[in-house]
Amino acid sequence: MPDSAAAHAQAAHFLAPGNERCLGELLRALSSNPDSVLTFSPLVSGGGVCRYRLARAELDLGDPGGESVAWLLEAFENGDSVAAADAGCWLTVLFPDKGIRYIERSVRLAPGESFYRCLLVDRLVDEDLLERAVEEFALIDGSAASGPGYWGTASSLYEALGCDSAAVEASRIAYGMRRTPSSGANLGWLLYRYGRSLISRNLMTSAVTVLYECSDTWSPDSPWALRADSLLDDLNEFTSTADGFGEPL
Repeated sequence: MPDSAAAHAQAAHFLAPGNERCLGELLRALSSNPDSVLTFSPLVSGGGVCRYRLARAELDLGDPGGESVAWLLEAFENGDSVAAADAGCWLTVLFPDKGIRYIERSVRLAPGESFYRCLLVDRLVDEDLLERAVEEFALIDGSAASGPGYWGTASSLYEALGCDSAAVEASRIAYGMRRTPSSGANLGWLLYRYGRSLISRNLMTSAVTVLYECSDTWSPDSPWALRADSLLDDLNEFTSTADGFGEPL
């Protein structure tokens, strides 16, 4: 419920004012109003998600030289290994067009941190460096499979490799572990694209099953669900007993 998120996040922050997660969620809920986000700057002394939210607000206000952006750049260049790795992660998210040098250094500094390597794989997929993405994905510790981030990365990699069914299954696992708007959108759009692919290959029965799942993912009013419903309507119109193609869908 994004429209009411700020009120709940403010209540959580009031109950636990020193909790970084509560503050981070509050800053995320306020992200559409970057000026409000920056009023919480005095409460943030280190890195992490709160520093990222402040830097994001500065960039949204057209200030690439802002205090928090500068803090992350300084930590990346001159901080200890933990601070530099953390800063590299957030700089990668803030500046996706700067290449992958930030997250590459984070992985070198913290090779056992699966979150960083998953983010590296995601960036490699974005840049169509699939051979290296496969190599890096194979290096992720097996324990990471207990978290949704691993499966989200796996889904993106499988889809880029053309392994559609594996991509869908990985996205289902991620969505089952953490049902959020983001994971719902990832699965919904993936199911929609997969359904269209099956139709193009004349695999109508399989396509219908996938499109019904898409229609039922997250919300019936979501854009992927509405498109899936439209495709199903078309299939029902053109695949009928009158046309000699068997039973109506």
